[in-house]
Amino acid sequence: KRAMEDGIPLHQAKTLAALDHMTLSRIFEGKGEIPLLDERLENLRQAGQILLDRFQGSFIHVLEEAKGSAVKLISLVSEEFPSFNDIATYNGETVYFFKRCQLLTHDLWCTFSGKSWGRFSDLDQLTAFADYKLPQVLRQLGLIRYEPKLAARINRLEQIPSGSPEEVEIRAATIWAVELLRQELVRRGQKVTSAQLDSWLWNLGQDDSYR
Repeated sequence: KRAMEDGIPLHQAKTLAALDHMTLSRIFEGKGEIPLLDERLENLRQAGQILLDRFQGSFIHVLEEAKGSAVKLISLVSEEFPSFNDIATYNGETVYFFKRCQLLTHDLWCTFSGKSWGRFSDLDQLTAFADYKLPQVLRQLGLIRYEPKLAARINRLEQIPSGSPEEVEIRAATIWAVELLRQELVRRGQKVTSAQLDSWLWNLGQDDSYR
């Protein structure tokens, strides 16, 4: 929003591909310093260049290839944009989370009210978006529990490394807990998707009592 108000056309692939550190710092300016700024800058530049090279400079062409399928869009984005390829390895097996791909798809659906570029025939196939916020809420609600050593580390606010077995387990447990909650709500006559549940739980997480 700030970028657009300042006349920085972030919706244009050529702008993303040529973005510089100072401009991005200005866009994200606020209280404190946003983490991983260099990595964010690289991801944005890369996305812009891929749009230019593969999709004639417009994300609309990505959506056209997806043909109204959320699953196809997630597959396409994860394959073509490396920073969206959210996978992990656990006991030698590949675990597919695709958090940002799914969030992108859901954001499009919300923004366009399920119409036009936000119309998907299979949105119910999305899982919860496995980020750091949902486990906080699910734990506070008693829907997930950690074994004592892991719980102690989290209570000490110790960082759990990205890609570690513990982090993969927390993310996977988050997705499954939301799915079980969805199944129970459906059993009680409340039709809801995992993505909608994710939004409700995420909003709860904005309250300090869940932090």
